[in-house]
Amino acid sequence: KVLKWLNVVDPTSSYSSALAVREPGTGNWLLAGGEYKDWKGDRGGVLWLYGIPGCGKSVLSATAIEDVKNLCDTNDDYGLAYFYFTFSDSEKQKLENMLLSLIGQLPKRPSDQGLPSAVVDLYNSTKAIGKSADTSVLKVLLSKIIKGFRRTFIILDALDEFPKGTREGLLSWIKELTVAHRAGSLSILVTSRPEADIVGSLEPLAAFSISLQSKIIDPDIRTHVQKSLEGKGGFKRFTEGLKDEIEDMLVARSQGMFRWVDCLLRILETCLTPDDARAALEKLPKDLDSVYGRILEDIDEMQRIYIQRAMNWLAFSAEPLTLGQLAEAAVIEYDVEKYGEDSGTQALFDTGCLMSICPSLISFEDARDDESSPQENRRLRLAHFSVKEYLISDRAGQGPSAYYRISEDEANLLMGHACLSRILRHSVQGTIQEEQVQETSFLYHSARYWFVYTKCVEDTAPTPLSDAAVKVLELGKVWLDVYDPDDPGRNEPTGSGIYPPAIYYSSFLNLGTVCELLLGRKEDTVNVNSPRGFYGNALQAAAGEGNESVVQLLLERGAEVNAQGGEFGNALQAAAGEGNESVVQLLLE
Repeated sequence: KVLKWLNVVDPTSSYSSALAVREPGTGNWLLAGGEYKDWKGDRGGVLWLYGIPGCGKSVLSATAIEDVKNLCDTNDDYGLAYFYFTFSDSEKQKLENMLLSLIGQLPKRPSDQGLPSAVVDLYNSTKAIGKSADTSVLKVLLSKIIKGFRRTFIILDALDEFPKGTREGLLSWIKELTVAHRAGSLSILVTSRPEADIVGSLEPLAAFSISLQSKIIDPDIRTHVQKSLEGKGGFKRFTEGLKDEIEDMLVARSQGMFRWVDCLLRILETCLTPDDARAALEKLPKDLDSVYGRILEDIDEMQRIYIQRAMNWLAFSAEPLTLGQLAEAAVIEYDVEKYGEDSGTQALFDTGCLMSICPSLISFEDARDDESSPQENRRLRLAHFSVKEYLISDRAGQGPSAYYRISEDEANLLMGHACLSRILRHSVQGTIQEEQVQETSFLYHSARYWFVYTKCVEDTAPTPLSDAAVKVLELGKVWLDVYDPDDPGRNEPTGSGIYPPAIYYSSFLNLGTVCELLLGRKEDTVNVNSPRGFYGNALQAAAGEGNESVVQLLLERGAEVNAQGGEFGNALQAAAGEGNESVVQLLLE
């Protein structure tokens, strides 16, 4: 249980995926360079690799990880931990999860007999009793573990994919960690784009920094192009002379972007004649925006709506969807007047068609799935952070590709609608025991995340969507048997039918509009003080979760502030126990 808590996200698959695309010999310039050798040697400190989108930063991170792993394997008092921030997975954008992962990786030297007692104690005082560990406590614990090694290496990839609004906390922690440890004992390698806040923080801190410019990257790009032309089946019919032309042109025009080269190789591979290939070379898109625009413009008109819906999910879903989930989600029409009316589960005829239509824009997410998994159970993501950036940009809103431009609010509306529709259709089909609902099904995703998407657009959502949310809450057992947010670990027997009422869940999940709709009915319809659930009643749930506006609403509608029950005893104790000071003040008033 402790290891599962520490490994809430697994960076090893991200590392393996990056290492798998590395061509032998590429990146050796980094390992042989003076800056890297000093960083790896006695000087330590921060080494910052920065460059434009698609220049191969993640592969270089994997190259360094592999090299340092070999060093640590021969030195029992050396430790290594790494983390890949990922735009496509919200769990990989949280400081708490990064700290947990680093803590979980470090006590893994040959002489270790198990996890440090301090780690087990922290688990018992937090996760084991349903609480989250405070990040300040995790920072102190990690620093203590680091001091147990003579040398510690920490490698963090893609700092720019950590949410900008909260990135200051991550950057401050890197500085704090560097200052807290003696020179030469800690080596931190980070990669990112040179964004202003990152530059301002790392430039004065980094002992070494390397700008990944074209003149450094081009030899590796040439090797990558050569291997691709030799190995990909579509290029076997190309003459050696034509391959040389392609190689020279792509390297000359790449501007240090592996990503641009990969997309163009896919386009060139489909050419049927030498003349077609040469014509394509003459019309090479100048940058990634132009590449993405061309790919989207070439999608068949009948396929456009499914790809457009899929892009919303791939860019903004709470967790990466499986291919099977996306194949079902993509066929759900966004119509707020229709919820769950179709009694049959539909999906695309060929789940793999999403990958074949635009393979340069979509790829498999290997972080959570073994490659031996059935294809429909493997998770998907946008192929690169730059794809999402293009889709949400004003640039995408211009020209023929404007149809595919997306926004977070519109995506949350579409996703919330699709999840509510799926649950309501499930209610028509009849109850399914939780054991029969796989976590890779779209029904499970819908039950797990509908309230996340709905909450994001609560203030602007059309009335029918809020009404549908009320219907789902009032289904009770029908959706809670699939996933119960009040008891995600299933401490109560599945299918027992003993669940709190709708007002409890709307208060617990901070769905203010839904609370108002429920409480706006006749007084005898909703019992605001109904006892049940982890917290005991709706007021305690709202207080414990820090949902101040819902607490105020419940008090106005007759909630008993001193009602006893639940894990904490009463609402004031729940708010205080969870550290929600503003709610404590409200209850005392």
